[in-house]
Amino acid sequence: MSTETGEPISSVIVENVQSQKWVLTDTDGSFVMDFTAAKNLKLAFKILGKQEKIITFTPETFSKVQTIYLDDQDLRLDELVINVKKADKFSEIKLGREQIDQVQAMSLNDVLELLPGQSITNFTLNEFKTIAFRTARPRTIGNNAFGNKSFGTAIYLDGIPMSNNENMQSYASNEGSTFSPNYIGFGDGASSFNGSFTNANFGSDLRGIATDNIESIEVVQGIPSVRYGDLTSGLIKIEQRAGVSPFKISSSLREGTMQHTFTKGFRLGERAGALNATIDYLDSNSDPRSSYTSYERINTQLMWTWNDKSKKIRNSFSFDYGFNKDNANYEAENKDNQITKNDRTDFGFSNRFKWNADKKLFDNLNVNANFKYTKQYSYDAKTVNVGGEVIGTSLEEGVYLGSYTAPSYRYEKAVDGKPLSAFVSANFSKSLSFTNTDHLFNYGVEYRMSDNKGKGRLGSPDSQVNFYALGSGDGGVGFRPFNYGQFVKAETIFSAYIEDEMVHFFENSKLNVSGGLRYDNFYGINMLAPRVNAYYEIPKMKFRAGYGITGKAPSLNQIYTGPRYYDVVLGDYRLPGVYNVAFVQTFIDDINNPNLGPSKSYRAEIGYDVMLPFGTLNITAYENKLKKGITDEAYPIIRPLAEIEVENNGTTTPDYEIVGYKDYYYFQNRIVNKYNSTDRGIEFFLSLKPNLIKNVTLDINGSYVETTNRNNIDTYLRSTQVSKPEVYGVFKPYDIKYKNFQVGANLTYHNPTLGLIVSVRSEHFLIRDEFYDRNTQPYAYLDANLDKHLIPEVDQNDTEKYGHIFRSRSTDNRKLDGIYHNFHLRVSKDFLNGFRFSFYVNNFLNLKPLENVNENGVPVQRVRNDMVNLSFGTKIEFTF
Repeated sequence: MSTETGEPISSVIVENVQSQKWVLTDTDGSFVMDFTAAKNLKLAFKILGKQEKIITFTPETFSKVQTIYLDDQDLRLDELVINVKKADKFSEIKLGREQIDQVQAMSLNDVLELLPGQSITNFTLNEFKTIAFRTARPRTIGNNAFGNKSFGTAIYLDGIPMSNNENMQSYASNEGSTFSPNYIGFGDGASSFNGSFTNANFGSDLRGIATDNIESIEVVQGIPSVRYGDLTSGLIKIEQRAGVSPFKISSSLREGTMQHTFTKGFRLGERAGALNATIDYLDSNSDPRSSYTSYERINTQLMWTWNDKSKKIRNSFSFDYGFNKDNANYEAENKDNQITKNDRTDFGFSNRFKWNADKKLFDNLNVNANFKYTKQYSYDAKTVNVGGEVIGTSLEEGVYLGSYTAPSYRYEKAVDGKPLSAFVSANFSKSLSFTNTDHLFNYGVEYRMSDNKGKGRLGSPDSQVNFYALGSGDGGVGFRPFNYGQFVKAETIFSAYIEDEMVHFFENSKLNVSGGLRYDNFYGINMLAPRVNAYYEIPKMKFRAGYGITGKAPSLNQIYTGPRYYDVVLGDYRLPGVYNVAFVQTFIDDINNPNLGPSKSYRAEIGYDVMLPFGTLNITAYENKLKKGITDEAYPIIRPLAEIEVENNGTTTPDYEIVGYKDYYYFQNRIVNKYNSTDRGIEFFLSLKPNLIKNVTLDINGSYVETTNRNNIDTYLRSTQVSKPEVYGVFKPYDIKYKNFQVGANLTYHNPTLGLIVSVRSEHFLIRDEFYDRNTQPYAYLDANLDKHLIPEVDQNDTEKYGHIFRSRSTDNRKLDGIYHNFHLRVSKDFLNGFRFSFYVNNFLNLKPLENVNENGVPVQRVRNDMVNLSFGTKIEFTF
């Protein structure tokens, strides 16, 4: 029944939290549910527009007729959870609608910055946003550890995964670092803007996920249920609003960004269900004083929800359309007339079917299906004046006449991608109750498909800037177009799982053990992933533990890199006004990375929750080991290079003859499963009781983590003396270590009578260390045939014998110059006429902590570049 109107509410979802059985209330608000729990029955009452209420019944209270009142979801609730807290079960964190509103979020990224280990950053939507949990984030995102972990962060939207496996918007995936986003994008080196928008091989771009249609977010940083797969870092579960929503208009203004959202629900009739429509438009400019860099986003959704006459079947069908546009137009100021842009258009269909079957083998059946098709186009162009450059054009190996670029030409590169994905899953659940013990069994199957039908990497060799220097015998990577639709094959993942969540009730305590096994077939590679979570609860105290294995498939962009061309200029002969002749030899190396397999994460945690006289304390210690992560491996190759004899007779165009071959050494790259990373840390939540000071709550959280990364590949250095038998020195991998420690606090004043919230969030950065020491001595060498020979340990420091294959030492030992802090203010006011106003100020004290840096060998002091600037924003909502 509605608290405000006193009217009964129909179609309220009443769910048994333990068994997951559910019913819908009738038109008079009544419902019937069997009470088979061993000790008690915990029911959740949920409907759009009302605050969710969870009530625990005993056998005595449940047998009595009761009236349950549900409150409107606004700031006038007496009990309102605003700050981030750990959820009831294990170590998961749940964020409700009010917590999302209080952030005044324009994308999912703004919400996730509330979590322990994360921090508020300078607001910009002109670069892609991804996230990784329980790890020390490096200074730049072009990092193998962060790339692997962000790619391994799974996002499930109403039980359906959002996939970035099909994204191939990378211009040269076979060169440099797999996790360097700057091959095409704002950070391509031609401008001072240091952002990037092509997030191939990273996690989903959080900028594109609007929050106004989100009902709740659950973040699992520890061990997820076996129901969720294709992940290594963490899990984000999002529940969208479904049902009849009132007409709501909201507008936000934040620095150079405007966002407008329109939501309206329609009841189509008792049998026809309800239709909910959402339109979200956002326009962002990184610098309001100019219009050179901009980001535009439109998300629209139609969601139809329906239940049958018996109210045992619920079905939701949604159609989603959206586009995202990045643009960096420097034509007005840049002498190179550079234009950089990225366009993305999404079309998606999803269906979610729920059946309260109450059969012998299963109580509930959930069937989810999704199909998504995307059009992506990334483009970068600028004017280049380099004179006539020799270029290779052949698609076959051998020696041939090369071509020349024009003295001045338009350097263009583009990627046309058309990723498509499909997903279908069936989940069955069955609850059984025995004396003092309840069981909830979940079992099911999943199927995923990933493909890309785009035209791929576009351009031609004569519109590229050469990657190599001119001159006889010089060479480098050559560009050739690569058609995704022609060469990329659809890859599939098949999964099956079974899980039992057992709850045993003792006299004054409870044991909960949730364990299961997941089977995944990643593109033909089998993997078993057992997982278990458990807690033992006594009055005012809980002990938690968990262990599990998870896996993540590689992206199509990492598998299908295309042929690797290497062009060598054998000779360049020019007689002005008469002829220009160049002879080029092309080598073609392995196509694609067919042996690339899934990366794995071994995750363990222990935790302790205690109710203290003044509040609640939650502590979790964890260790996560990423193994077989994705990385690039450069390896030396020896190939026969043609020796040519050129016939040059005055003004006659020169010709050539191959007179022999010699050994030619160069490096090629492949993508392999050889990256390891270990995260060890501890995080805590301390929530003071709200009644210590009237209307005031204080929540404190903190995170300490030590991260050790190892690129587990050998590296090579060419000898400085060609006469020596040692052609390459071989060096062992080394560790890069990080330490982060930060604490955050949220002090909130909530006056339900006034509908007012004033919140101050503080951030305190105590440790941010980075250390590595790259060794100088090789442990082995390669001879002229590239055969490997180990160097005896006693000789590894012998500079006379091996100094020509030594490399310079490289070390880094960075620490904070001093502890620094930041403070952010947010105010929200709810009016009785449906109007709501919110205001925020980041770094409202305008703090500017300094750091010592070295600029061109000169020590200087500057304001920390990771310190959030003073900034303002506001949001207005009207509901009727």
